[in-house]
Amino acid sequence: MIDSAELISYLHGHGFTLASGVPCSYFKELFIELEKSDKINYVSATREDEAVGISCGYYLGGKQSFVIMQNSGLATIGDALTSLAQLYQIPLLLFVSYRGLEPDTDFPEHSIMGDVTEEILNAYNVPYEILYEQDWQDTINRAIEEMITNNEVVCILVEKGVLSE
Repeated sequence: MIDSAELISYLHGHGFTLASGVPCSYFKELFIELEKSDKINYVSATREDEAVGISCGYYLGGKQSFVIMQNSGLATIGDALTSLAQLYQIPLLLFVSYRGLEPDTDFPEHSIMGDVTEEILNAYNVPYEILYEQDWQDTINRAIEEMITNNEVVCILVEKGVLSE
């Protein structure tokens, strides 16, 4: 499991100073650490598209942030993603829980979204990587480099247990 405090320090070291998102149990420890952090501020959002808007506004103010959400939230960010972040080429990092994979099939909606998560990202033209414990820093480095180089939204998919139990 990746230590959430270490992840926050790592992201802060790459210029991130704000996170916005909607709670998800996959990110439980990350949210706890963000609430305590003096490196990265956390702004809770009521919906995923709101979190995208907050992060885009923060970027337009000259600072870098990231968004945290469940993969079900990919269904709600379409307008904010395409008519704001992508239209204005705002580099944005998304951490998205990859719900609906085995053994996380406890709710039908998770299974449905698990089946289409990568298809949705492809439809939105959002490059993505899956985060694994053994090479998490390399994955994040690649995502940040692509995000900055291409001024685009990049997604990191997080499976159950990678950040918290």
